[in-house]
Amino acid sequence: MNAHRPLAATFSLLAIFSTLAGSARAQNVTTDPVGAITITLKGNSDTFVSLPFHRPVALETQVQSITGNVITVGASANLTTSQFVYAGTQANVTSYYLQFTTGNRKGMFYSVTANDQTTITVNPNGDANLDANVGTGDTFRVIPYWTLNTLFPNGQGINQSGGFILNQRKSAIFFVDNVSSGINLSAAASYFYYNGTPSGWRKAGDNANITNDTPLYPDNYFFVRNSIAGDTQMTLVGAVPQSNYTTPLTTIAANTSQDIFIGVSVPVPVSLANSSLTLSGVFTQSTGFILSQRGDQLFVFDNTNATINRSSVATYFYYNGGANGTSNGGPGWRLAGDPNGNTAIHDNDLIFQPGNGYILRKKATATPQTVIWSFAPAYLP
Repeated sequence: MNAHRPLAATFSLLAIFSTLAGSARAQNVTTDPVGAITITLKGNSDTFVSLPFHRPVALETQVQSITGNVITVGASANLTTSQFVYAGTQANVTSYYLQFTTGNRKGMFYSVTANDQTTITVNPNGDANLDANVGTGDTFRVIPYWTLNTLFPNGQGINQSGGFILNQRKSAIFFVDNVSSGINLSAAASYFYYNGTPSGWRKAGDNANITNDTPLYPDNYFFVRNSIAGDTQMTLVGAVPQSNYTTPLTTIAANTSQDIFIGVSVPVPVSLANSSLTLSGVFTQSTGFILSQRGDQLFVFDNTNATINRSSVATYFYYNGGANGTSNGGPGWRLAGDPNGNTAIHDNDLIFQPGNGYILRKKATATPQTVIWSFAPAYLP
């Protein structure tokens, strides 16, 4: 049988795994490999974008102790008070996040809210068991977020706008909604680059404030809407992630299915099998093939066709093999409406592509639940 052919990617991978120098102001930082990606942003179209590389690491050290959301580090970290707290004056730097590289929270990231010479305070963002799952000796990194103006410096890569009203915005960056419950959610906010005086990024509906330093999160996607003809290109050069890809998957409201916007921050293609979605027990399996029998679903999008308000082009679900575990070819990933029939298994399809975005639709649960999805990219030891 023929596996479903992966969608053509809209990027070209320019380089990967060369040497990246550490930040000049960083302490205890090892060098990382570096990669580059160019993503085509089609004209008169929405393009889903995720970030497979991160900015240079600012700190790499280990936990000495943790109480609640306050992490104590050793004196060798050489921290300066508020070093990782954005004050609105740092050039091309925004707020920072802390990402664990070992332990029970390996790959999880948390925004830094404060630091002094020996401690770093993070926003647990609902992780009530953070200190119970982080122990002495766990290693972590502190990394600056990508921002609108570090990703698109001075509006490079998109069409700049000459005014504030909707028909004057030639390109816009839409942020997905990560806090509302339900499915088919609208965008949470949009931003555009104004090339007047003073120039800079603006949030739609707020013309007065420049928003250059608005952060972009590493585990979800945004989409770029070019409202005029002609493609543009976004080039991203950054460090290759050296930890698991890890993200929480949450049903926000009881008895309500939930769309979760996924950006897999890994710079190599990942198959459904190697994503560990089912091995880690986070993806509710399906008992059959019709919609009412499906558990969680994964929606895939094709950036190569120009369209506004992009719809998915493929839906995947994991079939458990039926009551006896062997029906219709047994357990495995299936493609909804597969022309090859219900027995065609798609475990080895390279569905997760660098730079793209996906929607994972969690089946409703009786009470809100959070599970953690985590896997190690193939290039890590």
